[in-house]
Amino acid sequence: MHQGCNMNKENIYTNIRTGGGRITKIRREIIRYLSEEDCLLSKSDMLAYLKKNDIQPNRSTLYRELLALTKSGVIIKNNISGIDYYEISNDHHHHHHLVCIKCNSIQKVEMEDHLRIQEREITKQTQFNIINHSLEFYGLCRNCQT
Repeated sequence: MHQGCNMNKENIYTNIRTGGGRITKIRREIIRYLSEEDCLLSKSDMLAYLKKNDIQPNRSTLYRELLALTKSGVIIKNNISGIDYYEISNDHHHHHHLVCIKCNSIQKVEMEDHLRIQEREITKQTQFNIINHSLEFYGLCRNCQT
């Protein structure tokens, strides 16, 4: 499940700098972790990763960094089953999630472009500017079905 988001980190850094942001040590590590690991990571996942790499941010610092990266459009926050998960924003690699209601495992699932087509139609019909959408499928994974 460690496919990574394949987003160019240098492009991300350039976008942050262009928007007036700085590339702090914590920000750099958050982006590295989200880019290299599977794309849905919780705050606790990130805290454990940062501590493992000798960075000891408090929860409020991590919260501020995640908020800044979310506001700048670098990352996306998804709330699944009451937990906030983060992933690198990548318009060219959109996916959705399969969530097991028994073991809470989450899998990415690729979907065809029909949702993008529907999104354009909704925008056209309603004049609503859609920035992002989230779609999760809830059920039982293969292991929990037995």
